[in-house]
Amino acid sequence: MELKHKTVVVIGMGLSGVSAARLLAQKGARVIINDYKSREELTPCLEALKPYPDIKIVTGGHPEGIVNTGTDLVVKNPGIPMDIKPLKRAGELGIKVITEVELAYLFTRAPIIGITGTNGKTTTTALLGEIFKEAGKKVYVAGNIGVPLCDIAEKASADSWIVAELSSFQLEGIEKFKPKISAILNISEDHMDRHETLGDYLDAKKRIFLNQKDNDFCVLNQDDLLLSEIAVGGQVKSQVVPFSRQRTYKNGIYVKDQHIVISKEGKLISVCPQGEVALPGKHNLENVLAATAAAYAAGIKPEIIGKTLRTFKGVAHRLESVGKFKGIVFINDSKGTNVEATIKALDSFSQPIILIAGGKDKGGEFNSLSLHINKKVKHLILLGETSSKIIQAVENEGFTDYSRVQDLDEAVTMAYQLGKEGDLVLLSPACASWDMFRSYEERGNEFKRAVRSLGRKMG
Repeated sequence: MELKHKTVVVIGMGLSGVSAARLLAQKGARVIINDYKSREELTPCLEALKPYPDIKIVTGGHPEGIVNTGTDLVVKNPGIPMDIKPLKRAGELGIKVITEVELAYLFTRAPIIGITGTNGKTTTTALLGEIFKEAGKKVYVAGNIGVPLCDIAEKASADSWIVAELSSFQLEGIEKFKPKISAILNISEDHMDRHETLGDYLDAKKRIFLNQKDNDFCVLNQDDLLLSEIAVGGQVKSQVVPFSRQRTYKNGIYVKDQHIVISKEGKLISVCPQGEVALPGKHNLENVLAATAAAYAAGIKPEIIGKTLRTFKGVAHRLESVGKFKGIVFINDSKGTNVEATIKALDSFSQPIILIAGGKDKGGEFNSLSLHINKKVKHLILLGETSSKIIQAVENEGFTDYSRVQDLDEAVTMAYQLGKEGDLVLLSPACASWDMFRSYEERGNEFKRAVRSLGRKMG
């Protein structure tokens, strides 16, 4: 894409918007970056743009005419819906609208492994990065995991790899983006405030293999009904690499006799005994199988994969143990931002659970979660805007052992007071964080701070 002297409007700052604006400026584009937030709210972003004085910054709203007949391209922050005025105007004028992921791809030489799905993306992406490092490969871990692709697009040489976590929002804005290896981990209801139906959400995820060819690979979870239908439905042009906890394949990755195995033309290669995998929880077995499938498709030796599976213990904010006081364990699962993630977190433990949940409503239902709460949870502590909605769901199941609190300090104190030796306090909100926090990371860090504060009070 030739960008020199082209006028490009970036809608939304944040990490990806700032990263896109910097890359565009480096390519000689005339860049305008716009955000509805005030300059005071955007101080870190403005600091990051200081080395680029030619970038025009417009804050405090989306003014009329920010996108006009002189605009050549619009790059939008993935979280911004397409129905805001500047993007509608771009559509009326026939101006291309892409996301930062597509922009980065146009300047990327390294092969990409793209990871998407409802749950497990961050863990699988981080695990793959560690496998590649163990194999002595040069690898960049980026995307929705915290490092925008535009930051590393030109740093990654052709002999390196990029492992990218990709959200449905990011995939909505791609046109030419093509990973060498794609992976869809699972599909369940999420972001229903943005995607009108589960089918729309799935369609966004499926864009990850849209441009793949027959010499590329697509890793699919065959225990997920929607994904197993994709695998046999002729929608994928690349080579499908199936993985499963329950089935076996002539060519695929699965579990046999308590071992993670690779089957190649029916010949089995053991990767690692299931009991030696460092990641906790049944759901993480699927993440391990997916990472194994992608790494093997990339040519990584099974023994290297197995070595990493034995040592990789997970990422922050995902089933992260953060403290133990008087026999009560505190677990941070702030990354559990939807119902299915919290269900999987609950299923990872056998001890009595005090669950801290609630947050920003993403339009989903809590009926399936309430069933698990009724079976697994000793006491439920709720905060955030979805509290009333969750209460209604659990009461419908006859569950009444719940409390409402104002903040995480109160939640942690109450959980400790209610807990007994052998109990587990689990922060797994089943909701987004944006009603009270800027991100799930901030929420998780606040939980960890509250737990540490509790520990200091106890001496």
